[in-house]
Amino acid sequence: MNQPARCILLHFFCILGTISAVASPLQVVADEADKSVQANGQTEGGFRALFNGKNLDGWYTFLQKHGRDSDPDKIITIENGLIHLYKHATHGDQVVQGYIGTDKEYSDYHLKVQYKWGEKKFKPRFEILRDAGIYYHHVGRDWVWPRAMQYQVEKTNIGDIVTVGNLQYDTWVDPKTQNERKPTFMLREDGGVEQMHGHQAGITHLAHRGQWEQPDWNQIEIVCRGDSSEHWLNGKLVAKCKNIQQPVEGVGNQKWFAPLTKGRILLEIEAAEIFFRNVEIKDLPASACCE
Repeated sequence: MNQPARCILLHFFCILGTISAVASPLQVVADEADKSVQANGQTEGGFRALFNGKNLDGWYTFLQKHGRDSDPDKIITIENGLIHLYKHATHGDQVVQGYIGTDKEYSDYHLKVQYKWGEKKFKPRFEILRDAGIYYHHVGRDWVWPRAMQYQVEKTNIGDIVTVGNLQYDTWVDPKTQNERKPTFMLREDGGVEQMHGHQAGITHLAHRGQWEQPDWNQIEIVCRGDSSEHWLNGKLVAKCKNIQQPVEGVGNQKWFAPLTKGRILLEIEAAEIFFRNVEIKDLPASACCE
């Protein structure tokens, strides 16, 4: 190679080196941003992981007979990014029930959880529908079953609103079912009439408005704003309510109701093999509904 050609080639590599020197810090910043996102548990759309896929950091367990953070029967298994319930139990066994709960309380949020049924069923629910659920706004002591709102996860009844512990709320129901023990949710714009549920009843049920469960993985979404909530399944609104309230002891043992806007989130364990994954939450702007 002659001298002029060598000089031109050296000059070209010097330019490349300068470009690399400029680009490298930008790439470092991008890499650090990715690491920061991962470190903060952020996922797409501003959601962050509540379940890390490896263990129950940030959660506790509560099981019948065993109480808090004790699972001698190995009811709960964490593997391959999944929560697998009753993996080690034999089909038809008598099993304990309970839940996995968040250490923290949450308000004003959008929650996503994916679930898939397993094959096994157990006593005391061996002869009835497979059942589980997502509790939210859990307040008070731990026991089975605790005071909370519930997104019902029962085969063919996915998304029902269930209350436990004398809670109450307002919703809209199909007028043809308004006098039934378990009325069916109907959007107001479709002719639903407003109705209050709960108060003196220990447990209440509001039936979901449609069947959108899939054979494999399904996505649950719960949107809580102040004292209102919405239940979604696979992108479909299945039920919603407002004015969620809890009983409060007043003067002279008189009971009155106060807005219920926050609490722990629980994954219910109820005698059916089931898998949970991708438990994510997104903070929403604080609601002024109760001010």
